[in-house]
Amino acid sequence: MKRIGLFSILGWLALAGLAAADDFSGTYMATLPQRAEILQLHRDGTASITLSDEVTAGAGGFTFSDSFGSWKVTGPRTLTARFVNLNFDVTGTPSYTGAAVVDYTFQFAPTFQTFSASCQGKIYPAGQDPFAPGAIPYVVFDCSYLNGYLYKRVPLP
Repeated sequence: MKRIGLFSILGWLALAGLAAADDFSGTYMATLPQRAEILQLHRDGTASITLSDEVTAGAGGFTFSDSFGSWKVTGPRTLTARFVNLNFDVTGTPSYTGAAVVDYTFQFAPTFQTFSASCQGKIYPAGQDPFAPGAIPYVVFDCSYLNGYLYKRVPLP
């Protein structure tokens, strides 16, 4: 059995037009007129997002937790990611109302310093497995509010 060298793998990635995890990993911020978001992409393929409005408003009128997920390279300068978060109704006694699953596509600029994002999300009621076949969400949403805005890499000091 032949061994595949590191340079062979890196050469294949370059030929395929795919970037390495190091090109994507880092912290990014999107600043919009009424909100902001911070996204952190880890080299190991995990990620987290914090949104400025998660404790005041969200899809379906519920507040929600930070979002955690995983990402993978799906094309030249393109990532897909899936995030999950917990949703709460705080109009009365705070209560857990379910989980959201949000699928993103991130399209990076050639310099990897900025990217545009789009997403499709679904919120499932408490007690339902959002990944079970036939699971039915009670809220469906997208991230059209991000149209025209870029996430920008947070520079190191």
